[in-house]
Amino acid sequence: MARFRVYALKSSEVIALDLQADLVELLPTRVMAPLYPVTTMTWAFSRLNPRFVIDGQTYSLATQRMSAVDQRDIGREVVNLSSRSDEITAALDFLFQGF
Repeated sequence: MARFRVYALKSSEVIALDLQADLVELLPTRVMAPLYPVTTMTWAFSRLNPRFVIDGQTYSLATQRMSAVDQRDIGREVVNLSSRSDEITAALDFLFQGF
């Protein structure tokens, strides 16, 4: 698993973004936040819920719904969002620091 990569979860139709630093990869879990199609996420804060186009569909990152996911439940890699790392980190800062 790698930070800023989006993975399909084996137990559902949800895709999730890995937020955990790679330095702590020995843990059996990864901290991830789900991505939902913008059509199903009726509200969003632009700084908290950045949007990404993945396979032609626009998704919103539900930063406030992050949780630990057992590595056994993480499936295939969908896309690498490392190029958007500053925006993702800003969403985490907004959630925890308020700015």
